[in-house]
Amino acid sequence: MRRVLLWSLGAVIILAAGGWGARALWEHATFGRKITQDQLTVTVGRGDRFSLAIPDRGASVGDSWSATVAPDGVLTPVDNRKIMSNPGDRIFGPEAGGGGGTRYFVFTADAPGTARVTLANCFQGCDEPSPLSRTVTWQVTVR
Repeated sequence: MRRVLLWSLGAVIILAAGGWGARALWEHATFGRKITQDQLTVTVGRGDRFSLAIPDRGASVGDSWSATVAPDGVLTPVDNRKIMSNPGDRIFGPEAGGGGGTRYFVFTADAPGTARVTLANCFQGCDEPSPLSRTVTWQVTVR
């Protein structure tokens, strides 16, 4: 009986480690290196995938993030997705009107040079300026 319990525990540990490893591989393939507002000057290698991460309170609150890149040709936008903070929201989706988390703007580094990436939040729409609207700019150098 004891041997069966030990084998079962070992199997559970191996399955959990495999699941965690698979999740880590998926995250790296999807987002690449994650870069936050704490690091506004970044150097990446040609061909690298990376993400610029910004807190997103959710569309129901009024957050509406967009990205601009200048000059063209250095970086290519790949994806823009929000990962919910609440694990339940990640699994089942957020309830109507809710859900804060982190928004990731994913890029690939295409050509050597330096680009400026500006993430802008038109809080509750761009028609009327809001004191809660803001921008964050990264300088990304591709080697």
